[in-house]
Amino acid sequence: MSHPTRVLQLAKHFDPDTGGIETITFNIAEMLIRHNIRADVLCTEVKGPYIERERDYRVIRCKADLSFGNKRLSRRYLQLGRRLEADYDCALVHLPNPLAVLAALSWRKPVILIWHADIPQAMIRWATAPVDNRLLARAAAVIGPTPIHLECSRRAKAIRNGVVIPFPFNRTLIPVATGHTAFADTLRRFRRGRAMSISIGRLVPYKGFDVLVEAARGFDEELCSLIVGSGPLEDELRRRIETAGVKDRVLLAGGLTPAELADAFAQAKLGVMPSITAAEMYGIAQVESMAAGLPMVSTNLKRSGVPFVNKDGETGLIVEPGDPKALLLAMRRLVADDALWQRLSAGALRSIERDHEMASVGERYAHLIRSVSCS
Repeated sequence: MSHPTRVLQLAKHFDPDTGGIETITFNIAEMLIRHNIRADVLCTEVKGPYIERERDYRVIRCKADLSFGNKRLSRRYLQLGRRLEADYDCALVHLPNPLAVLAALSWRKPVILIWHADIPQAMIRWATAPVDNRLLARAAAVIGPTPIHLECSRRAKAIRNGVVIPFPFNRTLIPVATGHTAFADTLRRFRRGRAMSISIGRLVPYKGFDVLVEAARGFDEELCSLIVGSGPLEDELRRRIETAGVKDRVLLAGGLTPAELADAFAQAKLGVMPSITAAEMYGIAQVESMAAGLPMVSTNLKRSGVPFVNKDGETGLIVEPGDPKALLLAMRRLVADDALWQRLSAGALRSIERDHEMASVGERYAHLIRSVSCS
């Protein structure tokens, strides 16, 4: 085998730190090694201490000098991001991440940008526009996981060499359900034979879980909901569930192990992603649910790739954001219409195989990386 192509991923955080961008960064590293491309990762620390597992690629974690919210500033990240260019054939820069932009600006070797989303804060977006545009002008390619990421970005006019490649999904991260975990027993007691929806994500405002709690007021004896995840709104959501009188209809589970999540998918009837703003640009959680054969109910977010991933009438149903009544009606429809459920479940599985499997996505990434690295 020839010497592997070496790529440096300029990332935000990395496994075991969680989040959508973190999952994609991990999947890309695992995916590319199968194509003889070693995609090392440069990232900032979040929690630590980290016990690094054995990998076929290197993870370089930099301590933060300053932290606010989920953002980290690190001088070491900037220094290494620039200095390590000599060791690599190409850089993959995960955006938004102003730190990664500053590190990548000095590169003379090819740089590929992965456009996860625009920076949501208008003032920060305005302040970073000059450096963003400089990097976009010299990028060998800009990968958007949906056309919407590239066409509707507030940097759309500056994007050159755009290419659409969906985010890869690693089925092996979710094991085969056994039904033997303690959480599986908890779910059976909670469900009491009812059809259950599953929603996965950080408990933050744009996820719209408060809309799902409001919709649960209208659940009948056929329907209940599981919310998986943790975050700053956990206590507030628990209060909302209590105040709405839906403790018997909505279970806030916190984080789950892979085995527990597999058992949750096995007991679920549908996936629900009630996000309310385009801060939700893709929704890897809906890909996870679709891979389990679950039709999705998600929202028609403007300037977002969410409706592109979950195609209305093909893999699930789309409702307007922030509308608990519409959300409730769509959930009821999927539970009541078995023929519709079967058709959308089959469509969800076809979409995963066609658009998201690591084998096909990996080939497209590998071809792009080698083409820009050899040019």
